[in-house]
Amino acid sequence: MQKIFKYIIFSFMLVVSGIANAQQAPGGEPKPKFQDKKQKQDTVKTFFFNSIRVELDVAPLVTSFLSSTGNYTYEGAIQASLKNKYYPIFEAGFAGSDHTSTTSDIRYTTSGPFGRIGIDFNLIKPAKNAKPTNNLFLAGVRLGYSNFNYNLYNVVITDDYWGVTQTYNYDNLNSHKFWFEVAAGIRVEIIKNIFMGWTARHKSMISKVDSGDFDPYYVPGFGVNSGTGNWSFNYCIGYKF
Repeated sequence: MQKIFKYIIFSFMLVVSGIANAQQAPGGEPKPKFQDKKQKQDTVKTFFFNSIRVELDVAPLVTSFLSSTGNYTYEGAIQASLKNKYYPIFEAGFAGSDHTSTTSDIRYTTSGPFGRIGIDFNLIKPAKNAKPTNNLFLAGVRLGYSNFNYNLYNVVITDDYWGVTQTYNYDNLNSHKFWFEVAAGIRVEIIKNIFMGWTARHKSMISKVDSGDFDPYYVPGFGVNSGTGNWSFNYCIGYKF
């Protein structure tokens, strides 16, 4: 009877030991019943190419009618989003001027296309593993170029030797200009995929005038060629694809 009783006790201990071992993970550590929710963070996938935004600058549509300088410009842009960090951009448009000097009565006219290429960087840094924001604070650089013709009328030239004064007109003078820009602005998504925002930029002329040539008063895409650079402002409406 004692042998049977010892056998029952020994068997019971084996069963209890087996149940305890079954509840442990490999290596002897107990399996956790619940996982820490903080450790389950969704990782936001970042793609190399994210989207393309097409924009139209609406500011010149207003200023061209309100301004009395005779200068006008119309432009648009295409900007891509790479990794939600880098935003290469191409801007193009058409601009012109019909301006008469109030001091010398010289009339200057021009019109022509222009283009800019550059890149912006998003200065808004999202939190780690957070979804990128659709609102952007962009800053970057541009390289601009324009090849255009211009006209000068009522140019008065006095001969230094004879002292004779004559008036000349110059038609279809050709020029091409490069300039550099530093730009910054914001884009806000007002409705799904529809953006509005502004860009302020400072432009510095790179090309130099050749000796004996007339320096154009106005360069399409650059603006008034004062020699010291100038500022411009764009207000854009865009759609993201």
